[in-house]
Amino acid sequence: MSSILNMEWSVVRSQTPRIKRPCQRCGFVQPFGSTGKFRLNANGSQLDAWLIYRCDVCGSRWNRAIFERRAVSSLSAELIEALQRNDEGVASTFACNTKGRGGGKGGTDFSLKRRMVASDCADACTVALTILNSDHVQVRLDKVLAKGLGLSRNRVLLLVEQGSLRFPMNNVKILKRRVPDKICIELFIGPASDRSVFWNYLVCTD
Repeated sequence: MSSILNMEWSVVRSQTPRIKRPCQRCGFVQPFGSTGKFRLNANGSQLDAWLIYRCDVCGSRWNRAIFERRAVSSLSAELIEALQRNDEGVASTFACNTKGRGGGKGGTDFSLKRRMVASDCADACTVALTILNSDHVQVRLDKVLAKGLGLSRNRVLLLVEQGSLRFPMNNVKILKRRVPDKICIELFIGPASDRSVFWNYLVCTD
């Protein structure tokens, strides 16, 4: 009797996008990466906030303005507290917004954290796979599946067309869209010979 293997993958951002800008110390345009730290300056009822970056080559510091002369009353207490304690999630959110800053596309550098929900299913031929994207990484679903299964994106598409890979509404267009916060996918592994190959990728961490 066949059984179902329940797996969970979490998409994790490996690093925030770099911003290319002139480095005064190097004398050239260099990539700068976020340190995840904020600098705040209060002036009466107004607040300035910067996200601190450093040059990847020489370590020179650059303060990227998040907002300037913003009325404290217009900011939520939660945001102010997050800035004061250098909240990792808030820093990552600001760092990933590189529009107009010469940054690369966010979310292309990612890894997968894999967790086996049901462990006694070595002979399972069907996998109930839940993909979580709580970091809101800007990466396409087909790229995540290709990485997670050790396949090319064309092979992933073929699995969908063959009915071996199924997701809500079986809309193939979803493969080219950003991974939502949560999506449940069903994978039919097939013969035992294929099963061993898929098994290694399903449970191995990056």
